[in-house]
Amino acid sequence: MSYTALRQQLAEALGTAYQIPEDDIATILPQEEEKFNESEFKTKFLELDRERIATINQKGKEKFEQGYSKAKKEERSGYEQEIKEEFGIDDTNLIGIDLMKKVVELNASKSKADPSKLSEDELKAHPSVIKLLNDKDKTFQTREQELQKEFDTKLTGFQKENRFGKVSKHALSILDGLNPVLSKDPVRAANQRSILLNDLQSNDYQEEGESFIPLDKDGKRLENGHGHGITFEQLVKSKAEKFFDFKQAEDRGTPPPGGGDPGKHLAPKTEQEYAKVITDNSIPLEERKQIKADWEKAKSLS
Repeated sequence: MSYTALRQQLAEALGTAYQIPEDDIATILPQEEEKFNESEFKTKFLELDRERIATINQKGKEKFEQGYSKAKKEERSGYEQEIKEEFGIDDTNLIGIDLMKKVVELNASKSKADPSKLSEDELKAHPSVIKLLNDKDKTFQTREQELQKEFDTKLTGFQKENRFGKVSKHALSILDGLNPVLSKDPVRAANQRSILLNDLQSNDYQEEGESFIPLDKDGKRLENGHGHGITFEQLVKSKAEKFFDFKQAEDRGTPPPGGGDPGKHLAPKTEQEYAKVITDNSIPLEERKQIKADWEKAKSLS
């Protein structure tokens, strides 16, 4: 399949699934194949996706607040209608405190009391008003708790989705450092990366500086069988190994001057260097085991 046909399919997919405008698609998918850069495509795509998530979060919050205000107004209106039906009040303009005064007036007429002479404090102390206020408060509190719970659930979902956008970017960066074997077809390569991201969604994450702490389904730190915390880099590598083969390092450099042992390699200084060395099948297994033991020892002392 030609690059032009592939570009058209990917552009249609981005426009449909992510609502990315054609002008933005053109910036990450140039018409000319020789101008396509896989790294730039991934960076710009993730940036556009973060903007999409931020817009969804804001619209979701505004929509919920509008729904909350509307529900609260409807709840009050419905409760006032119940009061009118209970006491046989036909006046549709009576609401709030005026409606309560009317109820007291009806009760007072039965007890030959003049409600017009009651002060506001006396009105609020009337048994009928106390009951109405108490019932109203209970109804409103119950509904408010329900709406607050619904809001918290949606907000948590929005925050988790936004946070996973950052997780995805960092995970793909680690994956690239492992030098995976990917399809030369950009669409298939993107789909291959998506397999890893989908698997990572089974966990939640807590931001920690430039990285993340993996959490289990109960929100606790993800640990191995020995009770040690699993780093984000370790989690990504272990999951990536289920789906990808990795390219062998082409050149690890020349031996140090003075006739040094060519079988010895410098200790890795970063997670990415460690992951690259430990998966390099061109390095003897015994040497990789020693590198692993030295790395874990250094981690336990840090």
